[in-house]
Amino acid sequence: MIQAIAGIFNINSSTSRSKAVVKNAVISLLLKGLSILLSFVFVPLYLGAVGQRQYGIILTITSVSYFISFFDVGIGNGLRSKLGKAIANEDKHLGRQYVSTAYFYVTLLFISFFLVYCFISPFVKWYKILNISVNEIPNLNSLVFIVIAIFSARFVFQLIGTIFMADQRSSLNDSISFTTSVLVVIVCYTLKALHSLSFYSLLITMVSLPLLVLIIYTFISFVTRYKWLRPSLSFVDHDIRKDLLNLGFKFFLIQMVALTIFSTTNILIAQLFDIGEVTRYNIAYKYYNITVMVYSILMSPLWGAFTNAWYKGETKWIIKNFKYYLGIILFFVFINIAQYFIYPYFIHFWLKREMAVPEILAISFILYNIVFCYNDIFAHFLASVGKIDRQVFAAVAGGIINIPITIYLAKYTQLGLSAILFANILCLLPSSVVTTIQTIQLLRPKNAVNNT
Repeated sequence: MIQAIAGIFNINSSTSRSKAVVKNAVISLLLKGLSILLSFVFVPLYLGAVGQRQYGIILTITSVSYFISFFDVGIGNGLRSKLGKAIANEDKHLGRQYVSTAYFYVTLLFISFFLVYCFISPFVKWYKILNISVNEIPNLNSLVFIVIAIFSARFVFQLIGTIFMADQRSSLNDSISFTTSVLVVIVCYTLKALHSLSFYSLLITMVSLPLLVLIIYTFISFVTRYKWLRPSLSFVDHDIRKDLLNLGFKFFLIQMVALTIFSTTNILIAQLFDIGEVTRYNIAYKYYNITVMVYSILMSPLWGAFTNAWYKGETKWIIKNFKYYLGIILFFVFINIAQYFIYPYFIHFWLKREMAVPEILAISFILYNIVFCYNDIFAHFLASVGKIDRQVFAAVAGGIINIPITIYLAKYTQLGLSAILFANILCLLPSSVVTTIQTIQLLRPKNAVNNT
């Protein structure tokens, strides 16, 4: 199987790095593929249990809560790059120092964040933020408080996935989401059979089971394969936190842009259109995003592999993989076009109901996917080698103008929901240009030698 996939992409799987990339890509593709199928099972189940409007509320609450992850000020991504370099250099002591220091500061940050939220929560007007009435969802503030508490813990334990990625074991990271998806399906169908699947039980199930799975993976990993990286206070080095934070803060700025562009989408739809449109948008997004998810699966092993190849001066291997992945983007464009034509039939089969998507929204999803995937390959490489200064500048510039452009397009054009995507495209384009130019410069033979 591995040799077959390697042949498709013309990858020389005789090298250990290429073997790792292909092996993880194959396993990740299988796990993510099953997770995607399960996610398509979720939607009709959820819609049948709570309806389009309440499902839109759940999606918005979880997307708002997701922004908590960005308050690690980029330590997670800093760890991914630094630990990857330590592993490439076979420095186990330094690797454990990075892991221990990252866990210490991320835990400290999220405890601080949660305490701050405890203080301000009485003043947060969630009904106004979600644009819903008090009678629609009673006790909403208390419910959101519980969700944020769970998310705060979740993003500490999520560091185990960062370790998997740094060690070129992206398939282990993907197995976390697959395990979670299976458990969610089992629990939700059990609750449905007991006539207990409601708005409240569904939301708590969706946010609590991922935390449970992360805790189990963390415990098992640190007593088995990654015992040598197990966090310990004695390995916390407050001096090397600068290594994590200096690079991490740059990642943090990029993450804040991602927060602006992606995590505010559902809020903007609720405010500019209607909370029910959140469900319509997310169903179309889930449908057209399949190719992006598959592309991300194929990309996920490359971060650690790029880091390893860069510090060993193997730029030809990097360039070869750029060509492969740009070819994959072109292939996925044709897949998206095919999706456009079969959308009505698929939705009817999937949801057993009509969920019309305007033609302009479908086209905007396809265009957005092209820009996102193109940007991702170059940003992935630059992040893996810690060369992100220019990317930060371009990303921040795009993030600043994102919401104003979205509001303008939504209010003063006839784009409708597609205004969200066209605004995102416009904000990603500067980053795409900058990352492309910088990557070409870095991979020139002379520059590659000087920078490794």
